[in-house]
Amino acid sequence: MDQLRYNWRMSFLIGLDIGTTSVKSVVLDAQSGRVVDISSRETPVEHPQQNWSQHDPERLWQVIAGCLRSVKGRGEVLGLGVSSLADSGLPLDAGMQPLYPMIAWYDRRSESQAAWWEQQLSEADLHAITGQRVSTSFGVTKLMWIREHFPQEMARFSHWLSVPDYVLYRLTGEVATDYSIASRTLLFDQGRLTWSPNLLNLAHLEEKNLPVVRPGTTIVGQVTRKAAEETGLPVGLPCVLGGQDHLCGLLAAGAYQPGRVVDSTGTAQAILMLTQKFISSPQIARQTFACYGHTLPGYYVFKGGLKAAGGGLEWLVRQLSGMNSNGKLPYAELEAAARQGVGRKAGPLWLPHLNGAGSPEADRRSRAALVGALQEHEAGDIFRGFLEALAFALRNNIELMQHYTHQQVDEVTLIGGGVRFGLLTELKADVLNKPVAVPEVPEASAVGAALLAGLGSGAYASPEEAFKVLRYQRKMVLPDARRAAWYDRYFKEVYQPLFSALLETNVALERLNKGG
Repeated sequence: MDQLRYNWRMSFLIGLDIGTTSVKSVVLDAQSGRVVDISSRETPVEHPQQNWSQHDPERLWQVIAGCLRSVKGRGEVLGLGVSSLADSGLPLDAGMQPLYPMIAWYDRRSESQAAWWEQQLSEADLHAITGQRVSTSFGVTKLMWIREHFPQEMARFSHWLSVPDYVLYRLTGEVATDYSIASRTLLFDQGRLTWSPNLLNLAHLEEKNLPVVRPGTTIVGQVTRKAAEETGLPVGLPCVLGGQDHLCGLLAAGAYQPGRVVDSTGTAQAILMLTQKFISSPQIARQTFACYGHTLPGYYVFKGGLKAAGGGLEWLVRQLSGMNSNGKLPYAELEAAARQGVGRKAGPLWLPHLNGAGSPEADRRSRAALVGALQEHEAGDIFRGFLEALAFALRNNIELMQHYTHQQVDEVTLIGGGVRFGLLTELKADVLNKPVAVPEVPEASAVGAALLAGLGSGAYASPEEAFKVLRYQRKMVLPDARRAAWYDRYFKEVYQPLFSALLETNVALERLNKGG
């Protein structure tokens, strides 16, 4: 082991990240902490019906195999770790053959199954076990939907594996999962860190139907000869569990101690804080904050967020202007136009609930709304209003997270695709009135998975040692005092009351759409 740890000349770690829109693999130099190669492929997705989204397991595996074949490191590879979207999964038969595609995490076809769970346990009781509130995104609702609609296929059901579990099975022939991925099935007991017998009974499942659960630094197995032929990886390469993509990104950002907050903004926004204990209460459950096992042993993540962040921005840009002359969405032009009103124009402002409300409002009926619009406003003003709303949503969550965890937040780290908007970063600093850090780590989730591979394979002795290896700069953005004072009023007087002011209108819209 000592030879493995210190013989770093030409030693590498591989991080694989399976994301909503793309699959990435990185090669990390274990000594210098530099990414030496990156490969990316589009995540294959199918839409067999309107509003349905799913991933064919074989197509996904072929994309992953191709992505791994494309990265190169000129030396010994010490290990591979997996970062992944967390809530999708698939049923398999006794021969480990898929029985149905992987329903995407954002697919809402299992609403009736989610409603069934809400009838079985109060939100407080369920949160006390799982650290989460019922949603269509969780694995168990998808499994139950497949069982109800495809009983003939499910008669052969033997295993349920989440996406990274299945990929690791294809790599190693072994079946296991980590705490963070297990948590997103809605079947995991956070206090005991085991599958919940009560919840398994309600779902008509047995523990043998699910993988064993271990910390994210655990080696699940080694690359088989067949997988090596398909991926180009060396036979016998140790594969480490890794974990949920947001949490892997959090590690690469250096937030591996309690009280550190990371805002991971991609398609959705996840706001993450580490704690050393499981936290639950009826109020936390009602506001849909989550608390569940981290990839690192001994830690939990306290999590809030917004369901449409980067995805909402993309939708808005398409509505405002479509494609520009080179076939790309004109983000830069709209961002430049949006700067004209920063810190001085109150309105228009969005309630950014394009996919319902996340924390702390926690209402699936809530819809996006644009308020304060005037005929004089232009596209840049409407775009600025959405950026400001994302910053306000971040502050709204962090203030409550500090209260529930009894941890003071002095600095916030930003990762994900949202950091490409410099104006959004500045607005978050102003609205929070706190410094924000933007680590210049390419593909943070994949890098985090590589670090976990280093911990699992013995390349690093501790998280501190692993994270100190990274040599990337951190860009610091400080709040502007004048704008911070102005946005403080804007947040308190306009944004905070907005959800309640529109609640009855959104309830009426929901009722009309359902024919009530």
